[in-house]
Amino acid sequence: MTLADADVTKGILLCVGFIALNVLDAWLTRVALGLGSYELNPFLNMRFGSSMLVKGLIAAEIVMILILFRRGRLLKPLNLCMILICTWNSFAILSRS
Repeated sequence: MTLADADVTKGILLCVGFIALNVLDAWLTRVALGLGSYELNPFLNMRFGSSMLVKGLIAAEIVMILILFRRGRLLKPLNLCMILICTWNSFAILSRS
């Protein structure tokens, strides 16, 4: 495996990871809403925040835009943010259970 292959593989993993984390966020949000929590994201609100399909499509669109404009390096901090959001949602679920 060459260095270029490693970079492509890493980039693909970051893209897939970002989409997967967004779908996980939607699922966790759905569970939290079912337990009485509320959606903090004003853009997604209660209608779309828990839709795994919508969140997955939005994440895929973000990935495509980042790649198109050669801003793929932003996927690392975006993935970190999504990990923190999923952790927050997990704590919200645990506190309501």
